[in-house]
Amino acid sequence: MKRGWLVANAFLKTRKFLDVYRYLEEAAARRGMQLTLKKTDELCVEFALGERDLPDFVIFWDKDVHLAAMLERAGARVFNSSRAIAVCDNKIDTAICLEGKVAMPRTVFAPKTFDGVGYSDRGFVAKAAQLLGMPMIVKEACGSFGWEVYLARTPDEAHSIVDKIGSREFLMQEFVSSSAGRDVRVNIVGGKIVSAMYRFNDHDFRSNITLGGKMRPHEVTPEQARAALAASRAIGLDFCGVDLLFGKDGEPLVCEVNSNPNFKSSLECNGVNMADCIVDYIGGVI
Repeated sequence: MKRGWLVANAFLKTRKFLDVYRYLEEAAARRGMQLTLKKTDELCVEFALGERDLPDFVIFWDKDVHLAAMLERAGARVFNSSRAIAVCDNKIDTAICLEGKVAMPRTVFAPKTFDGVGYSDRGFVAKAAQLLGMPMIVKEACGSFGWEVYLARTPDEAHSIVDKIGSREFLMQEFVSSSAGRDVRVNIVGGKIVSAMYRFNDHDFRSNITLGGKMRPHEVTPEQARAALAASRAIGLDFCGVDLLFGKDGEPLVCEVNSNPNFKSSLECNGVNMADCIVDYIGGVI
């Protein structure tokens, strides 16, 4: 019997996360595989104590890239890799990795600052607004479910958002008005598209289901398929969710790539259980 760990964040205990963990555990059990839920706080202590009873595989459903790297160094086969998780977790790193490989909204990275220093000179914000146009998107480098994505309609609003972000890393992107409140989530496992859904929100520029968006099944176009698969391949992901915007002429623009997409909404939308796809893929490569 193949034995695996499902590594989950010790502090995320909402129903949406717990259901995904259960789907993965049940998918493994249906295939005669033992999948044990391991919380990140437990593993950090176990590794400090020198325990190394590693399983055949690890499904790493968190963004703790340091812990993922520790598991890899100890010899574990980790899905996704620590490098791929790190690239997806930081939207600046994602944009750098995908530059020249897929079409994306025009992007300007904010220069680095530090706690207690801040941005005494905001000239870069004005220059970005000039380049990207207004309104523009201001997006924290690290965040989930659309919570750290803001729409600046005026330069003053942009400065207020920067004040709110403080010293955290962020980027500025052109606002793709043709895709306001709508996008496509493409789920990929093992280099193949397994499902997709169209997300839309009539009351917010963000389409995230968590923020009140709605969904319906979607059949990806050849252009959307090429863009999503190219993004997944460039980052080196075993599985992921790629968010695509609609460009001015309908061309797909890669917005974000998620290394551990919460696929509960996708399952409810189109009936495809991504957990089954992930477990089948892992069983075929280990």
